[in-house]
Amino acid sequence: MSRLLHTSDWHLGASLYRHSREEDFDAVLAEIAAIARESEPDLIVHSGDLFHSFRPGARDLLRAMRALDELAGIAPTVVIAGNHDSPAYFEFLNLVSGPSWGRGLYFIDRFRPGREGGVLTFDACGGQRMRLAVMPFVHPNQFWQRSTPSATASADYAQGMRELQADLMQTLHDGYDPGRDVLLFAAHVYVAGAKPAKSERGVDTDDAFATAPGDLPVVSYAALGHIHAPQPVNGVPSAVTARYAGSPLQMDFGEHKDIKSVVVVDADPGRPVRALPRPLTSGRRLAYFEGTLDLLRADAHTFEGMFLKAAITDEEDGSLLTRKVAEIVPGAILVDAAPVREATAESVLTGDPAEEPDLPDAFLAYLTQSGLSETTAHSTAATFARLLGEMDDEEPSPVPAQELLRAALDNLWEKAS
Repeated sequence: MSRLLHTSDWHLGASLYRHSREEDFDAVLAEIAAIARESEPDLIVHSGDLFHSFRPGARDLLRAMRALDELAGIAPTVVIAGNHDSPAYFEFLNLVSGPSWGRGLYFIDRFRPGREGGVLTFDACGGQRMRLAVMPFVHPNQFWQRSTPSATASADYAQGMRELQADLMQTLHDGYDPGRDVLLFAAHVYVAGAKPAKSERGVDTDDAFATAPGDLPVVSYAALGHIHAPQPVNGVPSAVTARYAGSPLQMDFGEHKDIKSVVVVDADPGRPVRALPRPLTSGRRLAYFEGTLDLLRADAHTFEGMFLKAAITDEEDGSLLTRKVAEIVPGAILVDAAPVREATAESVLTGDPAEEPDLPDAFLAYLTQSGLSETTAHSTAATFARLLGEMDDEEPSPVPAQELLRAALDNLWEKAS
């Protein structure tokens, strides 16, 4: 029997309303390593968003490498780049810490065809082999067609993803031994129908650029990243098990009820897998409270050691509210305390008050409020989010106008002659 440990979306470097999460990351990474030592997997897969930003700080790089080096000492460990990760950083990390150093650590920086590094093979227990197809985050702009220069069509994206996955599947089946091989797929992708945890950027979970669950490759197990809520994926091809491992920590208050986990997957060739989520309990939990000060006082003991966001219903003046709440719950880490006010007609943002909206979502809400059509608003917001995410990227995704200009320049002398 082969065994896989699936983890994802660490987002090292993320903070919570300017509160450091370093203590929580250290605790949960130690817990993941303990689960790996106890479960003794043949392979460990991290399905993307190792870091929270394209240019992680030195402390976050050190934290990542210490944790991954410990995992690689237990089993070969493969980390694919997510939309928050820099391909250039991953290329560098693979150069200085990858398989050429014999450490069993693999950083997959960008999509490669199956025969050019897109499929990896690992020995497992009982003479079995685990064959893993890897698909780091693929930006929709990669599938832009010059026939439609105004925008990247969702149909182009869906077809492009099917073609990339078909290439990986062809390589997976090259030399495939049904009595020995376990086929696996790791991808950082949004699958339609998955339930976001609310800490993802809204434009990253737009159905216009979603992969249909029925389009996922026919493998024993698909290890998915990108969605922070741990969950199985429904509607996949028969005999396929696909799961989001989710983030190991609650990333924002919209997740205060979520139970985080890693996934231990047992597989035998030609048989359905057993995918067992292992809950993660380390790291301080998030709590959202709405009610009166008296009710908060009665429940104060339940918030001990937690990050707390409080919405108080019986206070009009918020000038001293933070101090009052802090005195009631001295054992909590108070992130925010504010009186509950009725929504006004001028309100732009909607949604769970426990969420902290990010800039792309706020901009999308503004565009929608301004009267733009849904298609135009989402297209504009998606472009805005891409620009934000690629300000520090050494190799930004192509822009349609830029591609047209490049094509014209490439053909300039040929046409002149």
